[in-house]
Amino acid sequence: MRPLLALAVILALSPASLSAQAPAAASAQADWRREGVDDRVKAGLTSLGWRLEDDGRALDPKTKAPVTKAVLDKAVLDLRQDARRAALEAVNVMLDPNRPPEMGDRPRLEALAQDLPPGLAAAVLDPKSDLSKTRAMAVAELDKVAAYFDGGRTMADRQAAAQPVSAGTPGPRVDLPYYTALERSVGEKIQASARSEIGRDPFGKTVLSRLNVDGKPDLPPIVIEDQNSGVVAQYDYRRRAVVLDREGVLASVVGTVPPRQASALRASLSTRAALMSYLEAHPEAVSAIVQDHDVVIVHELTHAWQDRRDPIFREMARGNVPDVQPLEYEEEAYKTKNLYLRSKLKNDPASVKMNDDFADYVMMTHGVESWKDLLFDGIKDASPARGQTIPSTRAIEAARLERVRNRSVATSEEQRAKALDLLALTRGARQLAELETAHAKRMAALDPRISGATTAAYKDLGSYYLVQALTATRAPDRMTFLEKAGRYANSSGDKALIEEVRKAKEQKE
Repeated sequence: MRPLLALAVILALSPASLSAQAPAAASAQADWRREGVDDRVKAGLTSLGWRLEDDGRALDPKTKAPVTKAVLDKAVLDLRQDARRAALEAVNVMLDPNRPPEMGDRPRLEALAQDLPPGLAAAVLDPKSDLSKTRAMAVAELDKVAAYFDGGRTMADRQAAAQPVSAGTPGPRVDLPYYTALERSVGEKIQASARSEIGRDPFGKTVLSRLNVDGKPDLPPIVIEDQNSGVVAQYDYRRRAVVLDREGVLASVVGTVPPRQASALRASLSTRAALMSYLEAHPEAVSAIVQDHDVVIVHELTHAWQDRRDPIFREMARGNVPDVQPLEYEEEAYKTKNLYLRSKLKNDPASVKMNDDFADYVMMTHGVESWKDLLFDGIKDASPARGQTIPSTRAIEAARLERVRNRSVATSEEQRAKALDLLALTRGARQLAELETAHAKRMAALDPRISGATTAAYKDLGSYYLVQALTATRAPDRMTFLEKAGRYANSSGDKALIEEVRKAKEQKE
């Protein structure tokens, strides 16, 4: 799951300035191309279910209708404030005097600084700053952001957030992520293809069964959108949908035709409507998308399973838990993705592509703990505000809870609002603690399946590289693959495989 991106230069509007806009300008239809909506803002709006059309219209995720300038301005301001809150909370975690410093702290603080007030940003980056004063500045800024969001919540919002979590818990989720019947039809075709492709693998069947409803896999909706950040796919918990990047999809589609036709086909599919129409009429293109992305889809389906299994994403949607990218959830999703890839290497090695997912699997087989450290560091580097461990998220939640406890009230309505907020945040804190315990138990059960099968994994990798060597068209590639095949064959101790590799090397000579 990719988190809501931190936002740098957006709109510097306050709620007061928004309300002071000229009525005609505020009621005019929004054109996102003129309203400060850069790629980072587009990613944030899209993750909330907005549709930003090529002609400049901004479509509301609930009504699917174009919005006014005032509505879009408010949505962008909310994103800005939420990005600032996330950055401030991450800074407070990183500046905790009881937290051991990490090697990546400095570049992460530099990345966070763009979403901080200038004075605080300077203090955070100054090694001579007084730590206690800097933290006090951050807390004061957090109070301002909290007041912004508190002021925008109605009593009905608070009552809904305070309701116990259940499968049908209300909250600001988008009921249907599709904007047209054609998009829905294409999404359902990709769903069906994913069920078929992933279900061919024994471990893939396990992944699908976790999403069963009445004994049948119930996959989340699958949508195609511009991700604008190199992300191939993500599970969007706000829409309960798997999002595939349009460029990645387009590359798969173009790969289904001969090279001499590729440029013309790509040019003809430059619009969303054209791509959807093509996919509707070409089932082979849909199959190619899934075959190219089945491993990452398994990763995102694991996030969908987490969403249905645990209350955390539902509480995030209601604002009761910080909007973070839980690193422990990523650990589980990456391990699941790699177990699926391991099963493919054993049962259908020809379907395994030598890409980033394959490299990640190989790294995991060499040592789970070191692999996990690199995984966590990579996510925190890419998203220093949102990439948080459960303990760090609990610390952020505890600070939010304390802030509400200290909030002064003057009326009975304010007292009622405070009581509802305390109820919701207290439950969120309890659920985070329960997740921390549950995750440790899940990994204790899962890790032996990884480390206990290293020898078999090495044999499968040796066989895979041997096949790559035997089918390589370039001599340097053949030599490289044979060397890798030999190393893994020796590590596996499989005598038959060792002999096969030896004979292949003799043929080379």
